[in-house]
Amino acid sequence: MLIIGARGTGKTTLLESAISDLTEEHKGEFLTVRLNGFFQMDDKIALREIWRQLGVEMELDERDQPKTTNFADTLSSILAILSHPDELREPDEEGEEPAEQDPSSTTTTLSVIFVLEEFDLFATHPRQTLLYNLFDIAQSRKAPIAVIGTTTRIDVVESLEKRVKSRFSHRTVHLKNPPTLKGFWEICKEGLGVDMDEVDSEINGSSDEDRRCFEAWNSHIEDLYKNDKQFQRHLRRIYAQNKDPKSFFNSCILPLSSLTTSFPTGPSFSLPTNQLGEPDSILSTLDGLTDLELTLLIAAARLDIISDTDTCNFQMAYSEYTALTSTLKVASSTTGVTAGRLWSKEVALGAWERLAEYELLVPAVIGGGSGGGVSREGRMWRVEVGLAEIGKCLEMGRAGVGRAGLGKWCKEM
Repeated sequence: MLIIGARGTGKTTLLESAISDLTEEHKGEFLTVRLNGFFQMDDKIALREIWRQLGVEMELDERDQPKTTNFADTLSSILAILSHPDELREPDEEGEEPAEQDPSSTTTTLSVIFVLEEFDLFATHPRQTLLYNLFDIAQSRKAPIAVIGTTTRIDVVESLEKRVKSRFSHRTVHLKNPPTLKGFWEICKEGLGVDMDEVDSEINGSSDEDRRCFEAWNSHIEDLYKNDKQFQRHLRRIYAQNKDPKSFFNSCILPLSSLTTSFPTGPSFSLPTNQLGEPDSILSTLDGLTDLELTLLIAAARLDIISDTDTCNFQMAYSEYTALTSTLKVASSTTGVTAGRLWSKEVALGAWERLAEYELLVPAVIGGGSGGGVSREGRMWRVEVGLAEIGKCLEMGRAGVGRAGLGKWCKEM
C-alpha cells in the first residue's frame, strides 16, 4: 500500500497511529521495520538495516547473524527468519505432506510491517531489487509481511519496473492539505490543546486543580483564534504560504517556552521576534553566503540583463566574474571588502555548486541538472533572484555587513 500526499498532510502520523492501535490489540504478534530513502541510499544498506532491526526486535543470537555482506546471502538469511509457517513444515521421509496438527500447537511466525518512508527514492535504486523481493515475498506468501510506503510523488507507480509493478497491489491512499482555514486550525488546535482523556489515563486521574488549569488553557487557545487579530494574521499567513501545521508548531516553540507555571498569560505570537519561522523569501539566504558565492551570484544575475537570456552556466558566470574583478579597484583593507580577490576556477566551481544547493540556482533542464553528459562547468542554470533584488538587499544591509561596495555591480553595466 502507498500513502501519497504533500509534506505536512499527516502521512506518517496516520501510519504511526494505525500501528499504535495494532500494537495495543495484537501486542507481540508483529514487528515493525522502518526504512527511509534518505538514509538507506542503496539496497545493500537497506538490507543490513532490516537485519539490524529484526535482530534487535527478535533478540537473535550473535552467531545467527550473517557473516557476509553479500546481497544474496543477507537476503537469504532474512527470508529464513520470515519463512511462512507452511514452508517451515518439512515433509516426512516418504515425501508426503505432514498430517494436520492441532492449531493450538502450531508455532506461528511473527508478522512484519515494512514502513518505507520516501518510497520514491527506493524506486531509484538499480534494478529496484529491494522492492521486487519485498513485493514478491508478500504476493507469494513466503512470509507474513506487509509493505507500506509513504511518498510525495503522485506518479511514483509509473517509476516502478514492470516486474515490480506487476507485484504491487495498486492500493493507494491520497491525503490532501486542509481545504479551508477552519480545517487547518482544527489540526493546529489539536496540537496546542490538551486532551483531557489522555491526561486522565497518563496521570491516573488528575486533580480538580489540574483539570481547571487544562480547561482554562484550552479555552484560552480557542479565544486566541476567535479574538486575537495578531494570532489570526499569523495563522492566515502560514495557511496561505504552505498549509503545513509543522510551520505553525515551529512558530509556537518560542512563545510556549516563555510561559511560566503561573498560567493565565497565553503565548505571545510576536512575528518580528520569532526566529524559528520559515523565511518569507529566498533572499534571506544572501546573508549566509560567502563573498565568492555572492559575487558569482551577482555575475550570473548580470548575465540575464547583458546577454538577454534567463539561463547561464558556470563558464559564462566565471568569465563575467573575472571581468568584474579585473577592473575593480580594491578598497582599503579596513573596509573589510574582499570581493576584489580573483579565486581560482576550481574554488569558484565549488561555490557555484553550493549556490545550486541553496536553490538560488535551479536547473534549466527538467531532470535535476544532471546535464546528460555535459560537464559540470557547462550545465545550464537559471538564477532565482534578480539583480535589482540583490542590490536592494545590499543597500539595506540584509546581505551581510561590509558588503555595500558590491552594490555598484548591481547598478553599473
